[in-house]
Amino acid sequence: MKHTRIILIGSLCTICLIAAVMPAGAAPMNGTAWNTNPEHIAAMQAFVAYAGAKGQAQMDGAISYIGTISNGDGTSQLSSIESQFSGTAMSVQLMTTGDQIRDAETQLRADCKDFMTTAKSSIREYNGTAKAFAASVNASVMAQSGTLQTLENTWWTDRQTARMDEFAANDQRRTGVLANLTAKGVDVSQAQAIENQIQQEGTALNAALTSRDESAIKAANRDLATLNQQFVSTVKGYRAAHAHRATAATTLTPAAAV
Repeated sequence: MKHTRIILIGSLCTICLIAAVMPAGAAPMNGTAWNTNPEHIAAMQAFVAYAGAKGQAQMDGAISYIGTISNGDGTSQLSSIESQFSGTAMSVQLMTTGDQIRDAETQLRADCKDFMTTAKSSIREYNGTAKAFAASVNASVMAQSGTLQTLENTWWTDRQTARMDEFAANDQRRTGVLANLTAKGVDVSQAQAIENQIQQEGTALNAALTSRDESAIKAANRDLATLNQQFVSTVKGYRAAHAHRATAATTLTPAAAV
């Protein structure tokens, strides 16, 4: 019998998309490394809670279908993988560092891949169809739609809070740098203009997070990274020029005093 090519729905395990949507790490904030920043950790945990619940709902639907076509004989390995997957997802809620959570994400992605490979093999073995399989998975997810929506909303709220607090902390740091240079008599107008652009882009980022527009979030983060590099380069130039002037003044002072 010729089997239909098995094409699982776009995100059988949403957990596999973690790296694409979680905000990147940042420099230390107010003495607290981003790796252990409570708001960043909360956002990571919220996403794993949402993605883990959705992944488990999808796995439940897959196991239900495989159980039907195999008369219950083809589900033991899938159930074992799901148990490991859900246990790892739950353990993330007790983790306190970004490194720990990223390690857990790696395991979750591995479980997801293993589950999909096993499910595909079972569908072929028991003469199932991709269409019926997808329908069972989708039905399982729909049955959990209320819970999943709540978890997704929590993730977006925590994500926005963490990202914009990171932005505010970095903005405060840049403002402090400019104030320090100004106090030394440096004309910081060029860097201030860049800082003004950064603030405008921060407003755009916040709006994108509010509207949950991933493409706009990506664009804003990309523009912010470019502007930040320009700011750092400009400040570096200021400091080099100031150091040169200070060295020149120190060299000339003895001669002027003679």
